[in-house]
Amino acid sequence: MKDFDHAVKEINVPDIVQKKAQNAFTQIQEESRMSKNSNVRRRFFMNPALAAAAIVAVVLIGGGVVWAASGGLAGFLSKFMPEEEVNERLDIPSENEIKIDQSKGENYGPLWTIEEYWYDGATLYFSATAPQKVIDAGNMMVEWSDHADVNGTDCQLSADGCWDENTGEYTGHYICHVDLSNADTSSGKVSLVIRLRLKQYKIMPVFFTVQENNEIKTITEQELRFDFEKPNDARQLRKENLSVEGGVADISVTVAPSMFNVRIVYRLNDTSKSIKDIVKYRITDSSGNSTTVWVTGNFKDNNGDDCLYISMMGLEGLDPNAKSYTFKPLCFQIDSEGERVPDAFDPLEWGGFTVEFN
Repeated sequence: MKDFDHAVKEINVPDIVQKKAQNAFTQIQEESRMSKNSNVRRRFFMNPALAAAAIVAVVLIGGGVVWAASGGLAGFLSKFMPEEEVNERLDIPSENEIKIDQSKGENYGPLWTIEEYWYDGATLYFSATAPQKVIDAGNMMVEWSDHADVNGTDCQLSADGCWDENTGEYTGHYICHVDLSNADTSSGKVSLVIRLRLKQYKIMPVFFTVQENNEIKTITEQELRFDFEKPNDARQLRKENLSVEGGVADISVTVAPSMFNVRIVYRLNDTSKSIKDIVKYRITDSSGNSTTVWVTGNFKDNNGDDCLYISMMGLEGLDPNAKSYTFKPLCFQIDSEGERVPDAFDPLEWGGFTVEFN
């Protein structure tokens, strides 16, 4: 638990989010111990930073119910992002940016009206509202697909905030989040396609808890298309065979105010070097700012190569417009008895590299 707490504190989110993430982690651990499949589940918790990043993301979106009620999308974003950054990028869609393709049936207009959006090249947040006559009906709700199409790329869509957490009643107000870091936005154009359904219930669910034998009817289906421009200062970089200390590596980097994502596949000259020794990186930008971050994952990619991932929500301590970022890998410090020293790390002499932006 100590390693998890440390990893949560390294993520740029407010204290209330850290506390909720820690409570959620404790609950998941307890459920894991009681599960017949606990051996499988516990492997996820071997990397505290991976668990922290995943749980904090859920807490942030789940917290939309409270934060949206206290300031809309701006109130939500300002909880984990500088207020000036929020105000600079917050925008309202124009009529020609939204297109609707609706199936046959009663026309309810847009099942989601996008009220505000915030985009920095890697992440899209937006607030949406269901039609008032759907909300007033008392037995209808708009459901969404958790996958959205972005310039031909399948991206995850998360939405929350549609329930009053005090009464359990459907409010029709949503806070949404889409990770666009893998989508090709090099043209400067962004086209987001969302699939929605309007459903009618005999017994209206509470917090998505649907009673057995409840009669459910799909009234209409809709594709909502949202087209907008990518900001000029959003940056994504992909390089192959970048020289590193001890060999080469395939590096993919996304730099934006909302996130700092790095994917690394090492191809080292010395096969005795193990990338599993790398637990953190010290990142220094061209302005001399520096921070240390956990490696959030160690997986096999589609080619079977070992991948390291760095994922930060925001760039605390780093300049998002820096000309370069230098990465120095760190390993756990080992004492004379061969045990790890808590919160102590040593630099590795191999695996370092610098990513440059034009």
